[in-house]
Amino acid sequence: MKTSCFALILLLSAQAFAAPPQEKTPVDKAQKRRAFAKLREILKNEPTAKEVQAATLRFYKLEPERLESMASAARLKGLIPEFEAGMDNSVGHSYTNTRDGLYPTLSNLDPIGNPEGYKERVAGSSDQFLWRLRAVWSLDRLVFNAESLDVKSLGSLQENLVREVTTMYFARRRVISSLVLSPPDDEEELFYEQQRLEELTATLDALTGGMFAQRAWHPDSDR
Repeated sequence: MKTSCFALILLLSAQAFAAPPQEKTPVDKAQKRRAFAKLREILKNEPTAKEVQAATLRFYKLEPERLESMASAARLKGLIPEFEAGMDNSVGHSYTNTRDGLYPTLSNLDPIGNPEGYKERVAGSSDQFLWRLRAVWSLDRLVFNAESLDVKSLGSLQENLVREVTTMYFARRRVISSLVLSPPDDEEELFYEQQRLEELTATLDALTGGMFAQRAWHPDSDR
């Protein structure tokens, strides 16, 4: 019992003489304010999340107005007929020859124009030129058009793409905040953080068709 009381007295004494937590000095607060000011300036000069989303959809041709136009066209496609056109051309000649049965040799008066000695020769022509045009309406497409499913699948792709690029955008911002406000003291850890930032920058630049890197911040930037 005495030992327990003695240990309790020592514990209370240690807590009484423990050093109070150190408060930040004015120099530390000023440095923190300068770091936050630099971070705000960096983020202000970069593209916004909406700009990145719009550039991504524009690069992949998945803008909402484009998908809405495609959906309307798919619904109204049944009103537009399918045209079929064709053309035929045929050329033919026919001859009717008459020979004199009583005097077969008397009609051979023209050895050049009538070498066979026909009494009469009649030439005929059967040339034909035909063209056709047909229009076919598929009115069942007004009720259901399979192309509408394709448009809906593009809408799902649009949502996934926006979600992915938004997640990547704010993950990159967290890396920038870490590098500016509390950069790692270890050189190796700092290198890996910078590489992570470069990876996210390159990916966002590819998804936006080359728009993002033009305004993106880099660790060696003067901004």
